[in-house]
Amino acid sequence: MPLLIKDVIDKLESLIPLNLQEEWDNSGYQIKLTDEPLSGIVTSLDLTDKCANLAVKKGFNLILIHHPFFFHPLRSVDLDSKDGKVFNLLVKNKICVYSMHTNFDSSRYSMNHYIANKLGIKESRPLIPHKRKLYKLSVFIPKGYVKPVRDILFAYANPKIGNYENCSFETKGRGSFRPLSGANPFIGSPEKTSFTDESKLEVIIEERAVNKALDELKRIHPYEEAAFDLYPLYDFGGSFPDGMGAMGNLEPPTLLENLLNKIDRLFSPLFIHYCGKLNSTIKKIAVVSGSGFSFIDEAIKNNCGILISSELTHSKALKADKSGICLAELPHFDMEKYFTSLTKDILIKEFSIPVIENNNENNPFFKYKGGKI
Repeated sequence: MPLLIKDVIDKLESLIPLNLQEEWDNSGYQIKLTDEPLSGIVTSLDLTDKCANLAVKKGFNLILIHHPFFFHPLRSVDLDSKDGKVFNLLVKNKICVYSMHTNFDSSRYSMNHYIANKLGIKESRPLIPHKRKLYKLSVFIPKGYVKPVRDILFAYANPKIGNYENCSFETKGRGSFRPLSGANPFIGSPEKTSFTDESKLEVIIEERAVNKALDELKRIHPYEEAAFDLYPLYDFGGSFPDGMGAMGNLEPPTLLENLLNKIDRLFSPLFIHYCGKLNSTIKKIAVVSGSGFSFIDEAIKNNCGILISSELTHSKALKADKSGICLAELPHFDMEKYFTSLTKDILIKEFSIPVIENNNENNPFFKYKGGKI
């Protein structure tokens, strides 16, 4: 069977779930086309005319982008505008577009961890761990059928609780039901009330596994209509290894000046703005790709010596200076340009499919050099 577009997206969503994204974000399908055989993939930071033309030229029908093409609900589409022409080109050529934005930023594959690791952090961890949303699933099962149902739920709904997994609870009782006309009951007869020995099986399930677990439950359950309850839990149940930003300790610690030189050498940004004294000793760093001014408080709370990010505001820089934390501000583009290669590496590892990076995009800003650009 040919590999379909949805096969790739399903795998990506299992590795980088959409529920990792921020509430204001619009990650996911931008132009949805799932049942077509996949011809190839273009990875790109943004969806531009250069990106779209590259996909058309190569005959590839899936584009993976970082920044969503659509952030807000559309009132109309102007096909004469630049974006409208890109949209029209993609639709005419049946090209699917999928965005991985803040969910990618919160994943273990993110630019945050890549940059931190390049700077010498061996085991980076999230600056703000993602909180798990958990549910309790209770399902009623006839005697003798608990094991296959439990096994399927352990396969699809089995979050670790501390150092434990395969956690469930079973209580026994009697259930009653009266099949109506047209029913095909597993136990009992139509139009007659039956009583049967049942077990109530309870398991904990993560939000991202709910739909798949319920589909599998209904498939394996012997009853024509499986009876179950799903309760949201008040406690979010601890943290994922996923989350926004990355942080870790430098071994050995280094001076701010040395760290800035290393950033310049490794990443060649258009500029580096900094706050702090160049002879400050940096032991712990935090990295937030993209706009990171709202993460300064978290970096301070985690005793980081420096926050490396983009678009840090004047007021936040003043606060950082008063708090004793150093800042290194790089252009947004220079912190996120690695999205294309990082996603390409994931795809090549998981699939035998042609993947190319869109390297036609550059930093939209230019550095002014005294009278000449």
